[in-house]
Amino acid sequence: MTRVCCVLASALFFTTIVSAAEEQRPKPPIRGLVSMGAFKFVGSGGDPVNTLEPLNAKAGIFGGLVVISTWRQLEPERGAAIPEHNPIDQALAQVREYNERNPQKPIAVRLRVWAGFEAPEWAKAIGGPPIRIEHNSKHRTLGRFWSPEYRQAWREFQHKLAAKYDSFPLIREVSMLSCMSLTAEPFYSPSEASVQEPIRAAGFSEVPYKQCLRNGIEDYSEWKRSRIVLSVNPLRTGPNQGMGDAAFTEQVMRECRRTLGVRCVLDNHDLDTDRKLARPLVPIYAEMKRLGPEIVFQTAQETPPDFDAVIRKGVSMRATAIELWQDYKGFPLESDANLRRWAAMIEANRTP
Repeated sequence: MTRVCCVLASALFFTTIVSAAEEQRPKPPIRGLVSMGAFKFVGSGGDPVNTLEPLNAKAGIFGGLVVISTWRQLEPERGAAIPEHNPIDQALAQVREYNERNPQKPIAVRLRVWAGFEAPEWAKAIGGPPIRIEHNSKHRTLGRFWSPEYRQAWREFQHKLAAKYDSFPLIREVSMLSCMSLTAEPFYSPSEASVQEPIRAAGFSEVPYKQCLRNGIEDYSEWKRSRIVLSVNPLRTGPNQGMGDAAFTEQVMRECRRTLGVRCVLDNHDLDTDRKLARPLVPIYAEMKRLGPEIVFQTAQETPPDFDAVIRKGVSMRATAIELWQDYKGFPLESDANLRRWAAMIEANRTP
């Protein structure tokens, strides 16, 4: 009897260890072509509209979709619980329906929650009134996204978001958007005087901005199983900085890999042909390739003139996923044959 009890206890102990290990195992990465999802809201205003209509028209080709929401949608009042049936929940329901119709090629989700000009008004007022700026002929307001107080509010929000969604199998990856201002690229600080002068008058400087970028990994520390997507550019914090500070960006990339291991996904949103690739990106791309997969890109242009060459550039960079524009023409104009061929090329890249 004693031996039977010991065997049962050992089996239970082993099962507990396996379950705990499973809980800590990173989710699989998203592979192949990924729809960039909603973007028209950036130019036309309003809320992001997550739709799978373009993917339904190209069913069985893509491996993923970027689901977009905003901080102001999910935490309109500081400390408020994340609303039920919010834009993320609604988009996930659409994805589940799509996957039921396309079991041979289901899609997974990369979650991208915008802050910056899409932060709630209470966050924009932390440390002072919202900052009025103009970017690309659009009038926006920003909070002090570089300040410790703002960063703490963002971190608390991420903890709530992770508590709700990190366990969702459909959400494989989460974009790290700490310190973002006007695009989903935290290392990008627009150099126009209409942006730089107002934020500098409100206290912006390079030192706290760098501290913010270095601490992005900690902001997302409650995401335990989802992969964290770090979108990188050479750091520029003002006008006339030429090539920018690629060395700083590379330090953050290496720290991301040291801290998160395979869960750190390196990302850039300016993929183009060798002839058109911006020169400041050359050292960043070299470091991405050296660090290896998971590497993902977004095409610089909505519909590149030489789309095939752009995809081939990404494949040569060992990319395991490439985002294509869903709005403003983008992939809906491409033939199924081309898209299938590109998806196969990307999916052939494998993590060593």
